[in-house]
Amino acid sequence: MDARDTEFFQKTGSAFAESMASVFSMLTGREFQLKAAPGELVDAAGTATLQEGTAVLVKANYQKGLSGTLIFSLPLKEGTILVDLMLGGDGAPSEELVGDSKDALAETFNQVMGSANQTLSDLAGETFAISNVEILAMAPEAAAYEEQLGQGAFQDIALATTQDALSTTIHLLLPDLLLQQLKRKLGFGELQAAPPPAEAPAASAPQAPSGGSSPAPTRQAPVASGPMPDSGNLELLLDIQLPVVVRMGQTEMQMGELLKLTPGSILELNRSADAPVELLVNGKLIAKGEVVVVDGNFAFRITEIDTRAARIRSLA
Repeated sequence: MDARDTEFFQKTGSAFAESMASVFSMLTGREFQLKAAPGELVDAAGTATLQEGTAVLVKANYQKGLSGTLIFSLPLKEGTILVDLMLGGDGAPSEELVGDSKDALAETFNQVMGSANQTLSDLAGETFAISNVEILAMAPEAAAYEEQLGQGAFQDIALATTQDALSTTIHLLLPDLLLQQLKRKLGFGELQAAPPPAEAPAASAPQAPSGGSSPAPTRQAPVASGPMPDSGNLELLLDIQLPVVVRMGQTEMQMGELLKLTPGSILELNRSADAPVELLVNGKLIAKGEVVVVDGNFAFRITEIDTRAARIRSLA
């Protein structure tokens, strides 16, 4: 593995490790630590040996920016422990993953992918998004894995996961086609060597023709003049679309409480009724104001806003 591959796997592995640690910690109320290490290429049959006994496969299907399916592999026992912690339990394992437990794990990895894709999107300069997450329980049989995953090769990134009640390794599997796409998007694709510059011929004194006339003047290529374009010119950025969100407040809740929500449930936010509403652009707070109604539609009236320079700095 060369230096470029090493850097690519460090960035990719860190994006998923940090996202998983953040999401797991938030949903369980316990501190998780994850450390990524690139493994080796494995085929579908080889993925069956990554976990002992029955495993859970999490398949995340890309719909924007990338094409293909990214896969997580984790032991069934540790998967059920994780779900029990999220549902407010003490980390009791279960022999199967069904119903609300399966839905909870799917939502967990939806959030993991959302967070990791945001990091990767920032690195690539374009949006990555998945369409859905599938949860599959897999017996340790090579034929079953080959049926689900096909015959291609996968790059395995091992994510060592530790918490007081749980210690395991979650494997992130990147199929070769998706791996090559991601490398190109992040600027780690194969680069063609630039041709060596042509050597300039040795300068020689012009020779007067035998007729005695003056030598013809040598024509030189025109040289560009004037200032170089300013790569930081703001005009180049004005057509970029950014997500704008009006946030009335936020709260945190355990996965078990989330699954109990029904029509008519009330969520208490961490903001008083008379506090200003926040305007976030690309996830950054730039203004405050109030919600109003214009022609029957909700609108946002700005009462406080950062300076233009501060807004540019916050979005950089």
